[in-house]
Amino acid sequence: MIIQKCVKGIAGGGAAGITREQAFGLVRHSTGIFANRWRNFGGFKPDEIAKELTDHQLDRHLHDYTRFGPISPFISLASGSVKRSALVRRNQIYSAIDTALLFATDNWTRPGALFFCWVLTGVNLAVENHIVAESVRDLLIYRRWSRYQLEGEVTAKVWIPANQIERVEWWDGSSSTVNPQVSFPDVHYVDPAQLGNIRELF
Repeated sequence: MIIQKCVKGIAGGGAAGITREQAFGLVRHSTGIFANRWRNFGGFKPDEIAKELTDHQLDRHLHDYTRFGPISPFISLASGSVKRSALVRRNQIYSAIDTALLFATDNWTRPGALFFCWVLTGVNLAVENHIVAESVRDLLIYRRWSRYQLEGEVTAKVWIPANQIERVEWWDGSSSTVNPQVSFPDVHYVDPAQLGNIRELF
C-alpha cells in the first residue's frame, strides 16, 4: 500500500459551481468530498457499492465523463505525470497542481477550489475495493492506452474523508494565476506520516 498525495480541482462560479464558502465548508464541517453518485442521489446503501465499482464503470468515468460524470461513484484526483520522449531523450513533467487548476477554473474562465489530500493506493488493480484508490496514471498497473494518461489521475471511490484533506485553496484568475486568493487549512487533518510509504504529488 502507498499513501498518495493528490489534489482535487472543483469548479466554482455559475449556477452549478461551488462557492468559496461551500468549498471551505467541506472541511470546516468535516463533510469531505463525495462522488457525484452519492452527492446527486443521496448516498449509497452498502450493498450498492460493489455493484457500482466495476471495471466498466471506471472506464466510463475516465473516457465518457460528459455523460457518466453526474452518476459516477468515482472521484478524479491529480498526482502528476511524466511523458518520456525517446527522440529528444527528455522527460516532460505534467504538474498535478497545473492539471487540477485547469479543471477547477475551466482554463481560467471561472474561479475554483483546490483540495490537497491523501488517499491509499494499491500496487494492483482493486476497482471493487472502495477503501483504496486506483492509480490509473501508473502504466505498470493500467497498461491500456488512454488519451488522458498524462493528466496523472488517481481515482478515489465514493468518499474522501475530511480529515484526509490538508487544506483548501480558492483560486480566481481575475486576481492572480500565480497565487490563490486564500488558503483554508483543515484543523482536523490527520497527517499520514505515521502510516509510512508516502508518495508526494509533483
